[in-house]
Amino acid sequence: MSNNSRLKRIDEQLRQELSMLIRKEISDSRAMMVSITLVETVRDFSQAKVYITYLGPKEERGEIIDLLHEYGPEFRRQLGKILRLRTIPRFHFIYDDLLEKSNAITSLITEAIRSDELKAEKNRPDESED
Repeated sequence: MSNNSRLKRIDEQLRQELSMLIRKEISDSRAMMVSITLVETVRDFSQAKVYITYLGPKEERGEIIDLLHEYGPEFRRQLGKILRLRTIPRFHFIYDDLLEKSNAITSLITEAIRSDELKAEKNRPDESED
């Protein structure tokens, strides 16, 4: 098995286990609205970027990231018991705004299509004048 596929497998395993730990360990009800979209671990397993989305108010994103960082050492300790890895990475939680950006682009495209359709209708000769 190549090193790259092993790393991807471990990233996915970390994503799944962290998702469960967030719900299990954090008593703050907002934790239920956190979703991990991606984990990217560096080759030596010393660190991992954990991309998250949060379905609550935008104003709370910073608090949620801080909360996750606060629980990071506990997550590492718990994962040390669960996973058979020599090193459990330090987690760096990052807000993933890719979904929002793609939704904004989709909205712009939809709006442009509607605008084009309206222009085409206005420029079409009226069929009732025959």
